[in-house]
Amino acid sequence: MKNKKLLFILGFIAQVTLSLNIAYANPAYFSAQIIPCSATSDSEIVPRANVTGYQYMEINGVLYKRLWSYTYGRWEDPYWTKA
Repeated sequence: MKNKKLLFILGFIAQVTLSLNIAYANPAYFSAQIIPCSATSDSEIVPRANVTGYQYMEINGVLYKRLWSYTYGRWEDPYWTKA
């Protein structure tokens, strides 16, 4: 009789504690939406790295080059160098 009472009390306590864990769980966890990484609002590719390229200039038959940052719109090399 004593064992049945003890098992009943332990079962009741376990049931209450498990139901409290579910009742106070974060509701955002259950309704989380999966958003794909590649899709943006404009459906465009957004570069994340600095995009650079050389600009060339010819002076008196000598070809010079200078590194231009298309991302920031500025020169990356301080001076024109011979190509």
